[in-house]
Amino acid sequence: MTLQNNSLTDLHQVETLNTTAAHLLIISDLHIARGKEPSGMITGTENFFADDALQRWIQFHLHKYQEESALLVINGDFIDFLRVIFTETEVLHFDYVEWQKILQKVQIHKTIEELKNSFTEDEKVYGFKTDDFKSIWKLEKVFAGHEKVFLALVEWLSCPNKELLILKGNHDLEWHWEKVQAYFSVKLNDISLQHNKPIIGKISFIQDSVIINEKLYIEHGHRYDKFSHVVGTPTLDGKLSGQLRLPLGSFVNRYLLNRIEIAYPFLDNIRPTSNILAILLKERFPLAIEILTKRVLALLKFVDKKAFSYVFGQALTFIGIIMIPVVLTIFLMYKDITNINLKGDWSNLSFLKNLGTLVISYIIGQFVGVFNLKEPDDLSQEAPNIFKKYPNLEVITMGHTHNPMQIFLDNKAFFNSGTWIPIVEHTVGNLKEDKTYNYLELRFLEKELFTKDSLKRWNDDALRPESLYLTLKN
Repeated sequence: MTLQNNSLTDLHQVETLNTTAAHLLIISDLHIARGKEPSGMITGTENFFADDALQRWIQFHLHKYQEESALLVINGDFIDFLRVIFTETEVLHFDYVEWQKILQKVQIHKTIEELKNSFTEDEKVYGFKTDDFKSIWKLEKVFAGHEKVFLALVEWLSCPNKELLILKGNHDLEWHWEKVQAYFSVKLNDISLQHNKPIIGKISFIQDSVIINEKLYIEHGHRYDKFSHVVGTPTLDGKLSGQLRLPLGSFVNRYLLNRIEIAYPFLDNIRPTSNILAILLKERFPLAIEILTKRVLALLKFVDKKAFSYVFGQALTFIGIIMIPVVLTIFLMYKDITNINLKGDWSNLSFLKNLGTLVISYIIGQFVGVFNLKEPDDLSQEAPNIFKKYPNLEVITMGHTHNPMQIFLDNKAFFNSGTWIPIVEHTVGNLKEDKTYNYLELRFLEKELFTKDSLKRWNDDALRPESLYLTLKN
């Protein structure tokens, strides 16, 4: 497998890859965070619970392809660096010696004093920022909490003619750092030695998108989402070290959603996403008020102003429209509570609370709708331009939206590979029973690269793949 840079347009890099692999397996949006702690507890910011299923899926295809070459592609949002936060014990008793030893594995040499001075009060609350040596600490915690996932990858890479390709998504922008990539390989090698499974396959990383054998275009897809698109250079001020430039959506995850999901797991998994705020206001009203005031102010303090301006444009003044009903509702509730203390009459409090909820929910919902501050549900509209630019392409595949999709037109196809995390319908009380273990299987040595059942779902109960039948768009 050979890689080279093809073009660089608007800081988006399209690389080309030539492979002799007969088969390609493509998955995306695993969103793996800290997983299970030594105590057995799992934090509310973890979304991936399919460790056993993913291991069985990989083992199934190793058996299926044991005599053939195959390339496993993880198309973005593999490691959810944004969701890796500290435990209370780590905040109070951080192990700097362990951190120092971890960094030395990839030739990063820092004194204990340097590490202590780099640990800010803000990070103790919200988690480490995006410096490479801090991202490596996060990656170590992910490895510790998901042993079966990484053992499965070692099993894949220890078999003949098997390779791994990882693309960067908006939740794992930290793959930008070469030291983070190097630490991933070092950890897999450590696991391979522990289990006597030497790695012989190659691990490669793609920064933005890749064209494979001139036929297949792979991209995570977050650059088509204003909420998740990185504006400008990958790093702040274009530096080769320091912190990454994050999109607005990453700040929302770090300063808002992590706090919500600790108290209210799976809220970020609600579909449609437009229901999130209404549900939070309905079921956790005090938390909603905190988010809309205290946490929003924290977001404004740390967000990259260029990215913020890109998303909101001239609409920044309309933020006041959000705050007016919030302040008015709080004022009316305070006034009502004052009357209760004087008269002992509780009859109107519930009415005012529900009225305020409806007003806030409606106005913010309209604001989100007007200014597109939500992830798009469908990226297929981008496919025609990509096919036009690269006419030899037969297949385009993306992820990001978590919605599996397939579209066939004129011997070409667009696929979205879906996700492996739970999806919540309307309220966190109703999880889909149907597992979301979606993936794409392509065959390079066949006459046709894809078929109408290339998009599949892993049935972990039956230990077999099944065709994922969706309504076709033509």
